[in-house]
Amino acid sequence: MRVLSLLSLLVLLGSCAAASERATKLVARQAASKDGIIVFSINDFEEFAAAKGRDYHLMFFLNAHYMAKNADMNLPKLRQEYALAAQAFKRGPHPNEAFFIELVYERSKDVFQRLGVQQLPFVFHWGPDAVVREGRSIKVAKSSECGPSIKAYPWPAEELLRCATGNTGLAGGEVDRPSALKHPLFPVALLAFIVVGGYAGWLAYNSPFVKITPLWALGALAVYWFATSGGMYNIIRGMPIYYRGQNGKLVWWMEGRSGQLGAEGFVMGSSYLFFSSTLASLTYVVPRIRSSAARGIASLVLVLLAAFTAMRILSTYSNKSGINMRTFFSFYH
Repeated sequence: MRVLSLLSLLVLLGSCAAASERATKLVARQAASKDGIIVFSINDFEEFAAAKGRDYHLMFFLNAHYMAKNADMNLPKLRQEYALAAQAFKRGPHPNEAFFIELVYERSKDVFQRLGVQQLPFVFHWGPDAVVREGRSIKVAKSSECGPSIKAYPWPAEELLRCATGNTGLAGGEVDRPSALKHPLFPVALLAFIVVGGYAGWLAYNSPFVKITPLWALGALAVYWFATSGGMYNIIRGMPIYYRGQNGKLVWWMEGRSGQLGAEGFVMGSSYLFFSSTLASLTYVVPRIRSSAARGIASLVLVLLAAFTAMRILSTYSNKSGINMRTFFSFYH
C-alpha cells in the first residue's frame, strides 16, 4: 500500500514538474514574441494544448494567410486587435497563467480538421480541463467561443479581452492602443508643425501664384467633378472601380439594375461636368466671339452637345433605376 502511494506521489510530482516546464517554455516564447502572440505548429499543439495536467489557459486565434486579402473577413486587422488583447492581458496580475496563441491553417491543417472549423474567424478559450483524445475530433464548447456575441467587427480588443477574462476567471490589464498622441515627442512635433505650417501659409498668402484666378476655377471644377462622381461614396463603401468577369475581361460598367461600379460614377460625373461646361460656355464664352456667324455656329454646337449629354444622362438614369422620366427629352426614349 505504501509502495502504491509512493508511486502515485512520484507520478503526481512528475506531472506537476512537466506542467511547470511547459508553462516555463510558454512564458519564454511569449517574451520573445513582438506582439505577445505565440504561433503554434501541430507539434506545439500536441505538446502544450493536448497534454494532460496543464495548469494554464490558452486562447486560440485561427488564421489563414491565403485569406489575408479577403476584405470582408479583414483577418490582418482582427489579428492586430487580438494582439492588443494579448498585450493587455500580459500587463495584468496573471501574465503567466494564460497565453494567446495563433494557429495558422497553412502550418496546422490537421488541427483545423480535427476542430471541424467551417469558417473563419474563430477565436476560443482552451482551459486546463479541456481534453484532447489522440486521433479524434476536438470539441470546443459554444460558451468558450469568442465573437458570435460581439456586434462590432473586426472584433475589438476590449471585447476579446473581456471574453478571455470571462472564460479564464483571471483579471487582465487595460487595452493600450498605439497613438501618435502618446509619443513623448508629440508636443515637439506639434509645435514644429504649427511654426512651419504658419510660415508656409504666410508665404502662400503673399505668393502671386495663389492669386491666379484660373487655378481656383480649375480647383472648384475638380471638387465638383469628384463630388458628383461619388468619389467619397467609393472611398467610404469600398466600391471597386472595376472587376474581372468570368471570362477574365475587365468589367467597367454593369448593365441594368444589377449594381454599380466606381467607374460608372466617374463617367456620370464627367457627363455632369461636360453638360455644365457647355451651358457656361454659352453664357460666358460665346458672347465674347466678335463674328456673329461664328457666335451662331458655336451656340448651335453647344446646344446640341448639351442636349445630347442631357439625353444620355436621363437614359442612363432610367436604365439604372427603372424609372422612365417624362421630360422635354422624352422623345429620345
